[in-house]
Amino acid sequence: MPTMDSQTLERVYQAELGAVHAFLSRLGAPRGDVGDLLHDVFLTAVKRWSSYDPQRPVRPWLLGIAFNVYGDWKKTGARRFEEGRDELPERGDESDLEARVEARKTGALVQAALLELDEPKRAAFVMHHFEGLSPNEISEVMQVPAATTYTRLRSARLELTEAVRRRQNPSSGAAA
Repeated sequence: MPTMDSQTLERVYQAELGAVHAFLSRLGAPRGDVGDLLHDVFLTAVKRWSSYDPQRPVRPWLLGIAFNVYGDWKKTGARRFEEGRDELPERGDESDLEARVEARKTGALVQAALLELDEPKRAAFVMHHFEGLSPNEISEVMQVPAATTYTRLRSARLELTEAVRRRQNPSSGAAA
């Protein structure tokens, strides 16, 4: 069984760090814990490298590891509980600043709505809509039948749409 050498690790790490970081953040990992989770994901990848099929893309394999690492992390209770902190936007011209503030608000709205989904639906949605994985790749990563993945994606879209609507119009209350 082949092992991961340092050059391969560096190449995979540089190419996939951003995607794995974004995936963990979208799953709901607090900023202060993402670094530790990333460490665990890549450490697990090194340990399990012999199970990786080099004929397939590495990202779905890493996201599967990240999903499992995140799930284990949540079970242990080792996570910190932090509210999202608003960071000051970088300096720039006024219109650019307004666009960045609006984009940040939209991102925060979507992230909050995503956190209302149960983890399997959230993970499937993020893998498909943010990471570009096909439903079949998601099924393989999450080790579930394709029909389950399609159901999770459909339910996630509906629930996310409703969660965004509720957050945009809090006075409308819960659906009747």
